[in-house]
Amino acid sequence: MNRSKHSGYTLVELMVTVGIIGVLAAIAMPAYEGYIELGERTATQENTEQLALFLDNYFYENGVYIAGTYDPSGDTTTLPNALGWRPDGDNDAFRYNIAACGAGTINECYTITVTYLMDPTIQQSITKLPPP
Repeated sequence: MNRSKHSGYTLVELMVTVGIIGVLAAIAMPAYEGYIELGERTATQENTEQLALFLDNYFYENGVYIAGTYDPSGDTTTLPNALGWRPDGDNDAFRYNIAACGAGTINECYTITVTYLMDPTIQQSITKLPPP
C-alpha cells in the first residue's frame, strides 16, 4: 500500500491560531477606539479655537459677536454662512453653540459650548469676557 503524506494543519493548530488572534483583537480594539476618540476630541478643540478666531474676526468687522449653532443633525448653515467656518475632523459627532452676551444690544462677549452628540452630558466651553 502506498500511503501519501498529508501536508496541512490540524484542527487543534487552527483553533490555537484563532484563539491567539481573538486575544490580540480583544486587546487591540479598545486601544484603537481610544485613539479614535482622542483624535476626535483633539479635532474638536482645534475647531473650537478656530471658531473663536472666526468670531473675533467677525467682531472686528461688524462690532458685535453673533450667536448661532452648528448641529450636524440639524442646522449646518447658520455659522458656516455667517462666518465661513465649518468644523473639520470630528466626524460630525459634536454640536457647536455660540451664546453671545453683552449689555443691551451690543454683544461684546461670547461662550462657545461644544457638546458630544452621543452623550450630551459631555461638554466643554470657552468664554471670552467683555473688555474692561
